[in-house]
Amino acid sequence: MVGFAPDEQGRPVFVFSGMSSHTQDILADPRCSVTIAAKEFKGAADGRVNLMGTCERLKDPEEIAKVKEIYLAKHPGAFWVDFGDFFWYRMEVEQVRFVGGFARAGSVTAEEYRQASPDPIMAFGGHIAQHMNEDHMDSTIAMVKHYIPGLGAEKYIQAAEITSVDSLGMYVKITRDPDNEEQLPGQPKQFKLRLPFPRPVTERKDVKNVIVEMTRASAGAMQTETATATKDE
Repeated sequence: MVGFAPDEQGRPVFVFSGMSSHTQDILADPRCSVTIAAKEFKGAADGRVNLMGTCERLKDPEEIAKVKEIYLAKHPGAFWVDFGDFFWYRMEVEQVRFVGGFARAGSVTAEEYRQASPDPIMAFGGHIAQHMNEDHMDSTIAMVKHYIPGLGAEKYIQAAEITSVDSLGMYVKITRDPDNEEQLPGQPKQFKLRLPFPRPVTERKDVKNVIVEMTRASAGAMQTETATATKDE
């Protein structure tokens, strides 16, 4: 387990102790890989990416100053970067293997990786997810029921926790009600699904507007279904 920070080209920057075994391995052979897992990673159904390439020690003082600034912006409490036996390394990414979960895997070329930009929503998506999970989980459940009708989720959802938010939608972890085993029999108690936005978003206010829009549409649909069911009765 190591800390890292990506530079402007997405190259991982590290600061390693000279005594660490991985440091000695890199000095002997710079070929290496680093696997970065999703924050909620627990198993094969969760996302991760494997970066492969070569990692070499930086010696130019100007380069070191730049990567140190990048690293401390990501890890402000990393006081050990000034220890005398810690040295700076940067990885040149030559191949990328992405796994988003079951049946969601693929390769990314080094050039595609360098040209890509971070998703603008990911910088604050975690705060949005936390707010929704703490105060509006009922809205998330309603959205899942409305926008994924083929799931047959009318009765068995006990909880719907948003695990991440990006410019195209949200990943939601569903917890089934164990008292409704007849719904999707044999399926795990928890699983993840993708809840897409109706359109791409680029700013925080856009995310709020889209979620409010989806929540109102879901509530309206549920009221219509309830009124229809009452009429039929």
